[in-house]
Amino acid sequence: MLPQERQHEIMEQLQKNRVVKIADISKILNVTRETIRKDLYELEARGLVHKIHGGAIINKANNETSYVYRKVINEVEKRSIAKQAAQFVEDGDILYIDYGTTTLFFTQEILKKKGLTVVTNSLPVANELMEHSKFDVIVIGGHVRKNEKSLSGPIACRGIEKINVDKVFFSVGAVDIDAGYTNIHVGETEISRLMLKHSHRKFLMADYSKFNKVARNKVAAIEEIEVLITDVKTNQAILAQIEAKNTIIVVCEE
Repeated sequence: MLPQERQHEIMEQLQKNRVVKIADISKILNVTRETIRKDLYELEARGLVHKIHGGAIINKANNETSYVYRKVINEVEKRSIAKQAAQFVEDGDILYIDYGTTTLFFTQEILKKKGLTVVTNSLPVANELMEHSKFDVIVIGGHVRKNEKSLSGPIACRGIEKINVDKVFFSVGAVDIDAGYTNIHVGETEISRLMLKHSHRKFLMADYSKFNKVARNKVAAIEEIEVLITDVKTNQAILAQIEAKNTIIVVCEE
């Protein structure tokens, strides 16, 4: 098991129980206590946990925990997907980049492009662009969701009513194949729906862990997505189902 996978499981346990014991998690993952101890020190360095004697507790000292935690989950796959997705961006494009962690990695991959206009509701994406690019950046106003570092609500929706873009790039919390649609977390759904309607081309970035999961709000039918970019761990049968709906599938190597 890779360190990334172990740390994912540790964080899952912490989300459920608020505390983990090294002895217990080492048995669950079938690794040595020293291995788990090293994982906990790394997670502590990232600000996700507090190391205590014999284990760790989840860090709830600030509102960044949710976003920071998700950022390190499947990071290798997300960065690979982001790099592949960036190849669909051309100089001079007008883009909408949705909130999320994969979209932040995508933003980092397009910084060398020229003459882009980027619309976003993501504060990390906006900060990345303002710090490292000369692009024209349009931030949608609205209610700040601290855990997601994004902007949402009626004000945000009104702000994009007259905005049209060439391409939209977004990630999701779940792709429910049986239901035939993609889903994201509650609170951002309406903005994503609107921007999909206001975009000429639609790109979905989703790592293997997002498939056959259910979220509460429908964002789009699979048929509405022109290109799905995913990684080699995604189930091939699922991809065949999606491809049958005339969505282009791009599978990137790690």
